[in-house]
Amino acid sequence: MKITIIFPARDFEVGKAMMPVMPLAPTLLAALTPEGHEVSLVDMIYGDRVDYESDCELAAITVRTPLAVAAYGIADNFRARGKTVILGGPHIFAFPEEAKQHASAVAIGEAEDLWTVILKDVQAGQLKDYYVCGPYDTESLNGSVYHQRQRPNLKNLPMMRRDLLPRDRYMMDSIFTTRGCPNHCRFCPVTPIFGPKIRHRPINEVVEEVGTLRKHYFNVDDSVFGHPQLVDQPEENKYYFDLYKQLAGLSPKRLWGGAGGLSAVNYKDGRKIIELAAESGLCSIAAGLESISVAGQKQSGAWRKLHFTSPDTFEIQNMKENIRIIQELGIEIMGFFVIGWDEDAPETYWRTLEFCDEMKIIPFILTLTPMPGSQIYDEYLKQGRIFTELSWDHYGGDSIVFKHPTMDPEEMFELNAQVLMQGYNMGRILARTFNTMKNRFSLSVGLNSFFTQLGMRKGFQERYKRKS
Repeated sequence: MKITIIFPARDFEVGKAMMPVMPLAPTLLAALTPEGHEVSLVDMIYGDRVDYESDCELAAITVRTPLAVAAYGIADNFRARGKTVILGGPHIFAFPEEAKQHASAVAIGEAEDLWTVILKDVQAGQLKDYYVCGPYDTESLNGSVYHQRQRPNLKNLPMMRRDLLPRDRYMMDSIFTTRGCPNHCRFCPVTPIFGPKIRHRPINEVVEEVGTLRKHYFNVDDSVFGHPQLVDQPEENKYYFDLYKQLAGLSPKRLWGGAGGLSAVNYKDGRKIIELAAESGLCSIAAGLESISVAGQKQSGAWRKLHFTSPDTFEIQNMKENIRIIQELGIEIMGFFVIGWDEDAPETYWRTLEFCDEMKIIPFILTLTPMPGSQIYDEYLKQGRIFTELSWDHYGGDSIVFKHPTMDPEEMFELNAQVLMQGYNMGRILARTFNTMKNRFSLSVGLNSFFTQLGMRKGFQERYKRKS
């Protein structure tokens, strides 16, 4: 069977201006496809176009919320030509029946234990409406259902099919080592989708795959340092000790980035894990700091991943100390902040930028977008605070999709534009780059920092120019 796997995009994507990273979802799905099928990949973010006149028999499309409108349009076009269409991805988790209107079948959950079953059913002419992997309630689904209740273990996975995309157009490969998140942040759907339990890929399989990667790669795990809720489990810490020791022994050593929590500094063996990660080539992390206020930490639920016992015990000074410790180990920090919590005000945008300036971290300051599948989205929807007249393509961070108690959407949008334009002026970019090189004197690391920030500046400029 001829299969086309599609990673959709809108007309404009901020991430496109940044350092190109090879997408993981389509390359993993291609790797899971049994021999005997002919597979092609389409990455629309970096210029691939969908060929509706191709002789493919099945189209598999990843659906993220801001791309749902685009994905549904692609799906409808293929179905009008008599093709089988399978939709999967995080948006499907929240709206499976909506997605089914555009698909032959819908996949909910992780693909490892579903994809081969779907392909067999297609070939046998016995395709069901829904394929579900995970401990989810399926009683509300209107149609036939295949349900694998256990989430997949991550052993013996094939290597990603990176050969199916033009590798030279990406500056970084991508990989994952774990799935799951115990943090339950109220604005994030990761815990409901992947579960609170951390599942690990075998270390030897990760190391073997990293050995096939190029000089730079990105680890898409929720946290490359582990999680504060699990640090008393010896096997959890041992996994990271052993993994990073082996990665440090690779020749040549790769430079890599990933998402990492500051709280690792505080918990048992956490600092040792950070040190070993740095030795293995970790040079930058995306850290979800979310808010500089107690009220913001409380409403977001992010205090848990920052290792505070309650939101009331949150201390900004502790956050600052942890940032300095990680930076001194040669790891650059991109701080992710969400503004728009109920007690936030216009000055919150500027105080957050001042915090980033003081700590010399790259500012990723965004207005809250309540994502489907998260607690905040469900809560705001019940309260009538979601602007339900807006289509899903407004959920990419470039629109305000909810009602704030004191700030109107136009004000929040303009404030976000102003703070990011100031945050990415050339003086600030250079200051942060020099600070990164001071902590890890490497021309490659310095250039990566500089050009990543230039790309972000370009992306944000294009975003707000389009909306002005």
